[in-house]
Amino acid sequence: MVDNKDEVLKKLLCFLFVGMVSLPLLADTSRVPTYTFSVVPQQLESRTAILWKPMLKHLSSETGYRFVLKTEVDIPTFETKLSQGDADFSYMNPYHYTVYSQKPGYRALAKAKNKQIRGVIVVKKYSLIQSIDELRGETVAYPSPAAFAASILPREFLMRNRIDTNPVYVDSHDAVYRKVAEGKYVAGGGVVRTLKTTTPIVRDELRVLW
Repeated sequence: MVDNKDEVLKKLLCFLFVGMVSLPLLADTSRVPTYTFSVVPQQLESRTAILWKPMLKHLSSETGYRFVLKTEVDIPTFETKLSQGDADFSYMNPYHYTVYSQKPGYRALAKAKNKQIRGVIVVKKYSLIQSIDELRGETVAYPSPAAFAASILPREFLMRNRIDTNPVYVDSHDAVYRKVAEGKYVAGGGVVRTLKTTTPIVRDELRVLW
């Protein structure tokens, strides 16, 4: 995690909130300060790279610093790395921030504007399950225990409505969608954004139950 990099933070803030920073990269790339940028692995590593590398490339060109994408194989590994302050910058969920802002001390730079994250529970498109109550006693897949909208919110909703299920954790949003589509689990938790961007052949086999 970045320590005492106030100048970096100032430039990032200008880029994120003003969009007016334009610093030339140094000719000698060996002298360009390099920072790691980790992203919560909600989807396959290849998909994460497709979504984030262009943004980091643009961020590098705008700030004059080099940003390297760090991906992990699953959310639990990502959380372990966060707890160690492994990355200089990181994209994480609200729950992660409440934990890792305390230790090792990440601090927020930006958040999505005028947008609330929405959790969903999906089933197979032609599943006989039509009501959330019908999940009672069933095994429901989630990315990880601390996945905020994809796990914490759905499980809290089910618990509040006294719908007892058996949770299992399969490491990523994409893994949830794939296993539900394959019929390995009757339902799974995710978020609207990752459901929309998961593989079409998988998404077309799913239906939002809640």
